[in-house]
Amino acid sequence: MKVRMRRRLILLAMITSFSVVSFSSAGTPQQALVEMAMASTAATVEKHLPELLRQALQQLSEEDRALAEQKLLIGRTLCDEGAKLTVPDDAQVLLVMQQKGSDQRSEIRVLHEINSGTEAMLELVVQRAENYTQSVLLWMNLEDNEWRVTRVDLPHFFQRISLDEPEFAERFRNVRNKELGSRIMGIMYSWSSAVHQYAIAYPDLGYPEDLTALGPAGEGEEGGEQHADLLQPDMAENRLTREGYAFRYELLRAGPDGDFAIVARPVNGKPGTRSYFLDVSGTMRVTEENRDATADDDPLN
Repeated sequence: MKVRMRRRLILLAMITSFSVVSFSSAGTPQQALVEMAMASTAATVEKHLPELLRQALQQLSEEDRALAEQKLLIGRTLCDEGAKLTVPDDAQVLLVMQQKGSDQRSEIRVLHEINSGTEAMLELVVQRAENYTQSVLLWMNLEDNEWRVTRVDLPHFFQRISLDEPEFAERFRNVRNKELGSRIMGIMYSWSSAVHQYAIAYPDLGYPEDLTALGPAGEGEEGGEQHADLLQPDMAENRLTREGYAFRYELLRAGPDGDFAIVARPVNGKPGTRSYFLDVSGTMRVTEENRDATADDDPLN
């Protein structure tokens, strides 16, 4: 729930990054906000992003570009999550987000604003109820006659997002491979967590040799160390194939001070460019060579 709320606040913050007093031909940050929120094309959103980010988006592969455009259409993203974004008649409220089929709504207002005419900082408040508010701090620059978001701060989550730094643009590159990598590592960490819990529960045994010991007991069977119920049945195996990857668990050293290895490698080298390795240290290591990753490979950055 907190992850989803943080994601929504980031989306709302990117939308609400405009509101000011300058009535030049560029319009106001508030007008830019409404334009971004209600945009039907990614180009409309992009003109309110820093130039460095705009250039990086233009250099993406065709697949990454299509995925980035989907994420830039913020109003559509919120709609896909079951919420509707509207511009209210109330001049004191910038935007309203309402959950479909519910009376629950969030209002976005400008609490404080500092504007030099070419630079602006706004403190926004997202109010969902009388006793629930979240603040968002936004920095904007007027570039090429357009108001553009440069930074978003979410104080409640201790998170700062700098849209004009190269690291931010990288999140749009190789998206499918990154999402695949996250799922692969999720499986490996699930195994690792389970075997650590097993070793704590049965210190005399240490890490298991066979992951079937970590599965649930079958009907009519008793539990105990033979069925620790730490993994679902389809995960309680030393070898399995998921997401186009072959996973392998191996006990390297038995006993209380034991060690183990978890390896994930693309089947036939097709699904991704990386192979992964995880051991008792908890450090994920990777290689882009067509082989198993090992403890000697570089750690994942």
